[in-house]
Amino acid sequence: MAQFEKKFGIKEVADVGFYKVDTVSVDEETGAVTATANPVLTFDTLKVSTLEMTAETAEARGGKGNPPLIIWDYGREVNVTLEDAVLSMACLETMFGDTNNNNVITINANKFPGVYAVVGQTYARDIDGVDHLFTFYIPKAKIQSENTITMEAEGDPTVFNMSLRVLRGNDNGDMVQFILQQTAEDAETPAINLPKTGA
Repeated sequence: MAQFEKKFGIKEVADVGFYKVDTVSVDEETGAVTATANPVLTFDTLKVSTLEMTAETAEARGGKGNPPLIIWDYGREVNVTLEDAVLSMACLETMFGDTNNNNVITINANKFPGVYAVVGQTYARDIDGVDHLFTFYIPKAKIQSENTITMEAEGDPTVFNMSLRVLRGNDNGDMVQFILQQTAEDAETPAINLPKTGA
């Protein structure tokens, strides 16, 4: 409990792995993330990794000045944006939902990207200057089909963006889990080690 009383800052991008749904689980006591299969895709050269949470509200208003009296929240949405400095054929294959055949990716009118479990891992530094493993786990996220690849002669190198929309992960309505572990050096059960993209 004392760990959650500390304050933390995050200034490092996350390494992120995409897994087939139902191959990843979290130990609620230790915070360890376990995968039973290699990731479909890994990102270890991201420039930005962002989770944005939104919701809609409805209000009951009344009385002098018509102030809000009751507020209901509903329609929670979680969106993930990944911005990568470099691109791989495995990434293109996942983004466009097609098969990499001898380094040729074809965009097909009937094929779209799929749904994956997503694990992101970075460090959170507490106010005493100690780094802790910080993991986010998304049981189900749909890769959005809209993509832009920019090619230009001048300016900075092109970055590659991937957007995900988080789905309801289980019957409880869980969408994202944030897991703060012990110090990176002392964790008895470290968070998942993201291997390179496997078969």
